[in-house]
Amino acid sequence: MKAELAKTYKTRVALVSPPRTGSTAVARLLWQHPAMTHHCHEPFEACYWGNQGAESVESCLYNPMEIDTGNRVSIADVPWGSGLLVKEMSFQLSTAQFDLLASLTTAPLIFVMCDPRLSTTSRLRIVRELYRAETFPPFESGWQSLHEQVEFCRQRDIPYLLVDSDDLRADPAGVTAALIAAIGLPSAAGLQAWAPRPGLQLCSPEVGALMSEARRADDPFYRKVLGSTGIQPRGEVDWARENALISAAGLTHDVEKWLQCYEEMRVDPALIAGQCGRRGNHAQAG
Repeated sequence: MKAELAKTYKTRVALVSPPRTGSTAVARLLWQHPAMTHHCHEPFEACYWGNQGAESVESCLYNPMEIDTGNRVSIADVPWGSGLLVKEMSFQLSTAQFDLLASLTTAPLIFVMCDPRLSTTSRLRIVRELYRAETFPPFESGWQSLHEQVEFCRQRDIPYLLVDSDDLRADPAGVTAALIAAIGLPSAAGLQAWAPRPGLQLCSPEVGALMSEARRADDPFYRKVLGSTGIQPRGEVDWARENALISAAGLTHDVEKWLQCYEEMRVDPALIAGQCGRRGNHAQAG
């Protein structure tokens, strides 16, 4: 698989995150860069939700979405020198699958995160819409997996970067410029703004339905970001309300653990900072 991708793509970038942390917005700004031409959306999703095998991963990677048109194309028709972005949810990856994904890249792995209280209440809204459920399994928050994957990179000297989407919201131009430089792409202006693409289908209906049949017609995971026009500031947060929602879902203890992981990653030298912040050189990820 790696050899096949290497024969086609000059640049291969992987983005991994817990759900509801702003990773699709980060993907969208990367799409704006001229070097990024194709996208593979969660190639391991069918393995997690449908117990499908390696053939489902290959099917996604070998039939990427052409970013300009939104069409799926065969890898045989992708011109040499193109750029591929692979986006995946942290909890959908086994250790072996994460290792495979990391091996496919030509740039540091990008981990996207935000305050886990906010990602938790956002996911609660989604599962309520999809399932009429009041909570979700803590593992599917993605925070345990993210912590393990960052540690995996540290132990094996795999280069990685951390992007806090709230830093990006606060300083779109600065954080975007720092991220582009950190993954080794030429600087480009205006990546943090884009045209709405509400009709774009990131996840095939068949794969989406493995999680919920409701995703065949209208996928609530990407509705807002695909209709957006760029990175926007976060509105004022009512923390008492957020904490009450977390408590009602029985996730308070879990979120406290995730917050500890989040705060640890906030001081990691791999954290991308904007023009007013700092980012250490984490090329060796030690």
